[in-house]
Amino acid sequence: MEFRSVFLDVGETLVGFRPMSFEKLIVRLRKAGYNVSAKGVFRALSKVMGKTNFPNQLGLNPVDVGELLYELNIFPSREILEQLGGDYTPSQDYFLYEDAKEFLEYLNSKEVDVVLITNATRRMHDVIDSLGIRKYVKAVIASCDVGVVKPHPRIFRYALEYAEQPAIHIGDIYELDYVGAKRAGIESLLLDRFGFYDDMRVEKVRNLIEAMTYLDKHKLV
Repeated sequence: MEFRSVFLDVGETLVGFRPMSFEKLIVRLRKAGYNVSAKGVFRALSKVMGKTNFPNQLGLNPVDVGELLYELNIFPSREILEQLGGDYTPSQDYFLYEDAKEFLEYLNSKEVDVVLITNATRRMHDVIDSLGIRKYVKAVIASCDVGVVKPHPRIFRYALEYAEQPAIHIGDIYELDYVGAKRAGIESLLLDRFGFYDDMRVEKVRNLIEAMTYLDKHKLV
C-alpha cells in the first residue's frame, strides 16, 4: 500500500523542548527521595496522558498526579503530592532536530500531503513558524485549537480534512501517537529517539533517517 499522506507529531519528533516534562518530574521525585529512572517516568507519564481525550486550559493532556504515582508504584502521600505540584508550564528552550528538515524535504519530494498533529499550546504555532517548518506542511492540527488531544481519534480525523488517504502517522509517544492513530483507523510508526520502547514489538524507528529508510524499503510513499 502506498500512502498519500504522512501525519507527524511535533514535540520530540520534529522539535525538541528542554527540559522535557518528564525530566521536570524526575527532578522532583528524586528530590523527594525516590530513585526513579528516565524510562520509568516517561512511560508512566505517557500512560497517564493516554487516559485523557480533552485538553486542560493550556491545551495539553491533563495529568493526574495520583495516577502517575500509581503507575510508578509510589504511595500517594500528601507530602509527595504537594512536592509534585506546582508550575509545569511548557519549556521555553526548543530546537529543530537535525534529521527533521531532511525528512520534511524527503516527504515533499515524494509529493505526499504532510500534516502536523500536535498536543500543544498556542505557542506551538510561533515555534513552527520560527523554525521554518510551516512551508513543508499543508496544515497544523493543534489540540489547543480543536479541543481534543491525542489519543482521541477526532484529532486525526481533523487532519484527514486536509490530506488524502491512505495515511500514516509518525510520533514519539506510544499511547498518544501510535495507539491514537490506530484508533482512528490510520497506520502508525513509533519514533523511539531515546530507546524508551526497546521492549515493545511494534513498528518503530529510532530517528527520522530510519523512518525514510522504512518508508522506502516497504514502498510506502
